[in-house]
Amino acid sequence: MRFIDQLDAETLIARARTSTGLVDLGVDHFREPLGVLLRSMREEAQLNEAGAQVHAGRIVNALENRLRRVDLVKRHPEILDEQVEVGVVIVGLPRTGSTMLQRLLASSPDATAMYWWESIFPLPRGESGEADFAARKADAVALAEQFVASAAGFEAIHPMDPFAHDEELSLMEQSFISNNPEAMLYLPSYGEWLLAADQAWSYGELVEWLKILQWQDPSRRGRKWILKAPHHLTAVRTTLETFPDAVIAMTHRRVDHVMGSYYSMVASLTGGNTDADLSCEQAAHWTRRLRRNLLDMIPVREAMPHRFFDIQYRKLLADPIGSAAAIFAAAGIPVDEGDRAAWQAWLDGNKRDNRPSHKYDVADYGIDRDRLMSDFAFYSDSYIDPE
Repeated sequence: MRFIDQLDAETLIARARTSTGLVDLGVDHFREPLGVLLRSMREEAQLNEAGAQVHAGRIVNALENRLRRVDLVKRHPEILDEQVEVGVVIVGLPRTGSTMLQRLLASSPDATAMYWWESIFPLPRGESGEADFAARKADAVALAEQFVASAAGFEAIHPMDPFAHDEELSLMEQSFISNNPEAMLYLPSYGEWLLAADQAWSYGELVEWLKILQWQDPSRRGRKWILKAPHHLTAVRTTLETFPDAVIAMTHRRVDHVMGSYYSMVASLTGGNTDADLSCEQAAHWTRRLRRNLLDMIPVREAMPHRFFDIQYRKLLADPIGSAAAIFAAAGIPVDEGDRAAWQAWLDGNKRDNRPSHKYDVADYGIDRDRLMSDFAFYSDSYIDPE
């Protein structure tokens, strides 16, 4: 059977149940987004056999994690008693310095964030402990190497480090509510569906994931979680409601630089999954998509301006420690010399010099720069400092 023919919900659920020996997938909110996603994958993504195989496997992995998460919480109901304190949620367009900012903030001794390895392998395989952590870390290293090898030029675009702090998007993907698939595949109808979807239940599942990670590592208790994902721009109101004590750190960068960089990233991710060149289609899709996200964000932000703190990309690069201290102050998190020393140590150990440069031009993706700037002027004129 071709793998494209296996992109069927019941087929993939059966695979996950067989591999885990578990049956209970919890509340079935996930079935609608899963169905929309699979239909878009079959009808729009133009997957080749390798891409179909890889993404069938990704969905099976997500379903296996759902089964194991439900089972873990049944066996350890005390997980739900964990008190997760989210201090900062970094929100903004992709390619605006959010990865750097999250890793910088999370290096504070008073903060925490998930690591890439645990966002990919979040659940204990036996009893929690160092041996279990070591096995999952080793698998994450192998997976990261495989991923970079399969996505041409990706190492120049995004720093892949299994042991660095990273975004929670991989965990949100377990709910099939995520812009991760859209970044790797051409899925316009799934993206359109997502814009209108009620994401509250999936954010509830994200909170449960944070509790599971904190339960496995009790040293996180009492520390402020630093979250970040461009996906949150699709659900700003839900993000604010889910994390009522958090400040939204919103990152800003020139739109033509943002979009050129993101078009390049998406083209790199998409290329290995299809034999067609969909880079221009993806660029057009993401231009519409991100413009709509910003338009939807503005009235929410205007109703609750006290929940937002703006970070300009150029200022972040010029004064990262000052930017970090300002965000902590906005979030009500005290800053002392220990924080500043930790931030400086992270900066000293995380130079870009060992990565190749990332080059891009919006014209390479069929996008007219002047039209792009005009279409996003409503955002740029209000939120981006002139250079």
